[in-house]
Amino acid sequence: MNWSKRINLLLVLLFFGLLVGCSQAAAGEPIKVGLIAPLSGPLATSGEAIQRGMLLAMDEVNAGGGVLGRPLELVTRDVQNDPAAGVAALKELVEQEEIVAVFGGIFSPVMVAQLDTIHQLHLPLINPWGSMTTITQNGRTPNYAFRVSVSDEQADEFLARYTVDVIGARYPAIIADTSDWGEANLAGLTHWLAQLGVEPVSVARFDQGDTDMTAKLKVLQDAGADSLLMVANTTEGAAIARGRAILGWGVPIISHWGISGGRFSELAGVENTGDIFTLQTYSFFGDLSPRAEEFLQAYHRRFGTRNPEDVQAPVGVVHGYDGVQLLAQAIRQAGTTAGPDVQAALEHLQVYNGLVKEYNLPFNAQQHDALLAADYMMTVWQDGRLVPAPQPHLSPARP
Repeated sequence: MNWSKRINLLLVLLFFGLLVGCSQAAAGEPIKVGLIAPLSGPLATSGEAIQRGMLLAMDEVNAGGGVLGRPLELVTRDVQNDPAAGVAALKELVEQEEIVAVFGGIFSPVMVAQLDTIHQLHLPLINPWGSMTTITQNGRTPNYAFRVSVSDEQADEFLARYTVDVIGARYPAIIADTSDWGEANLAGLTHWLAQLGVEPVSVARFDQGDTDMTAKLKVLQDAGADSLLMVANTTEGAAIARGRAILGWGVPIISHWGISGGRFSELAGVENTGDIFTLQTYSFFGDLSPRAEEFLQAYHRRFGTRNPEDVQAPVGVVHGYDGVQLLAQAIRQAGTTAGPDVQAALEHLQVYNGLVKEYNLPFNAQQHDALLAADYMMTVWQDGRLVPAPQPHLSPARP
């Protein structure tokens, strides 16, 4: 072979070598998943919890070879309770980061506002916290919104039944904020109390940001309430706990889980939270399965913590973790990151043994809520920690 032929052969080999190298690099490009949640401000704890759970799941998935031979990568945007900002952040993540799915945060109105965009883009939304029923029951077909979290429809049944059947209340009052979330839960709680043969003796409403609840609570106290059903986030819930203490009113509070998304016991005063029951789906206190123990140790190693109480907003952590694992499984089943194929795969998932439960076909075309009331648990504040209540679960529903 003369030199010119040898040079031509080397050039051909080099060309194909570059092609192979480029294809390997492309195959190893990250699969980007977005998170839009409050990562600063009073409810930053909730956003950080979701982020940490997602990162732990991605660590695990990537250590096992990734998804379709590609690593998962998390990209975030810090958004408060601002629906317009949430929509803008979503479009930015799609255009700049080319995300294949997005996770929401604690603020339901943000995700409700994003529904039009995610359906226009055929982009799966995984909701690990926001509880408004209309996020997943949105009337769209196909439906791109999926929830690994509490739904208000189920939460209101759980809270009402726990108040009547477990606490033994007969004259409950309701206090709820004036947001769409508060309005929906007020209607749901009233409905479920009626199903149990009970009516609220009084109802109080407050605006988000209110810090003095004493006068509103006095009205409920004077109405003869023997318990208080509360729909509030951290700051306002803490004000309610302080107001109850000022009045010396010793009735139990049965709360939706919004207060667990921030520094509730610190703001309320630990001494004022001892009989506040709070809806959750998970706790790192008590007997843990080997899988949960392993996860907890991984959390400590990753984030430099030591004790279960160091895991802030645990529901955000475990829902973020389980949500990423379910999404990864859907992408594997689909064999692609294309939105319509991933959406279809999410509705036909194989069994996944998660932290909250074993997910056996958690979604289908009609049902996009992976957790139902039977999966919920009640916790109570104890020395600033959320621990399982003496009776954490409900008995089977009344006939």
